[in-house]
Amino acid sequence: MNDDEMHEPPPTKRSAQNLTEQQADQLLRTACNFQGRAIQAREKCREEFRRAEREDDNTLRILVDGQIAALEAILSNPIPNVNPSLSYQIGLVTSYTRTHFLVTDLILNGDLIEAVTLIRKQLESLARLHELDHKPLDRLQGVTPNVGMFFRHGGGAIYGHLSEVAHFSRPRVSELMHVIQDGERTGPSLHPAFTEHSFACLDLHHFVAIYFLVWITEKLKEWYSTIDVQDALTLLMQTIVFAKSIGVIKFPDQDKTGATPV
Repeated sequence: MNDDEMHEPPPTKRSAQNLTEQQADQLLRTACNFQGRAIQAREKCREEFRRAEREDDNTLRILVDGQIAALEAILSNPIPNVNPSLSYQIGLVTSYTRTHFLVTDLILNGDLIEAVTLIRKQLESLARLHELDHKPLDRLQGVTPNVGMFFRHGGGAIYGHLSEVAHFSRPRVSELMHVIQDGERTGPSLHPAFTEHSFACLDLHHFVAIYFLVWITEKLKEWYSTIDVQDALTLLMQTIVFAKSIGVIKFPDQDKTGATPV
């Protein structure tokens, strides 16, 4: 190998350097046009979602989103006596809160596979929050959260379904994308569109979020000894009762009418 060959740039880099101004302009226009159509599709999806959304679903969305958003005012206060484990939990709570509203937007926009993938992340974060309450930090670092251990009523069961979507491990995952037919051609749309699957995704989102609200509301009493969380607990219990009444929360021992045997 001579000196020229040793200093020759990689093929991919050389190809990029040889990109003409006309080619670059065409690629940029193509990308912008695609994004423009995608934005329009998402706006249309949100409009159709809101027209189809039941009043009960909208009420639960307001309840859950409002309670999670209310954490901002509380968590902006410093927490005394922070240790590494608690610092880890604070980071998880912050990430969970930020991701919650991203998931809501993804569902309203019709990006259901992306939404479900993040719901899986939320469930794992919630499992890790519980693990940090029971195990030393050094036993958890680098280990995947054990979801099934901390969620007796459905959390562990849905984790497999969430993972199936996140890994796209079965062809049926494509059903979460809008399927269009153009003559003899049938296939998923490249741009989001409203489907009834949106409401099932929203139910999963709220199911996990209510578990999170139960954990964080109790935890606030420990982090802030001077804060009165009684009103928050009352609102949370009302939310749980409401979520059960519309079928978002279901326990294994419920009969078909939704009643739980005494």
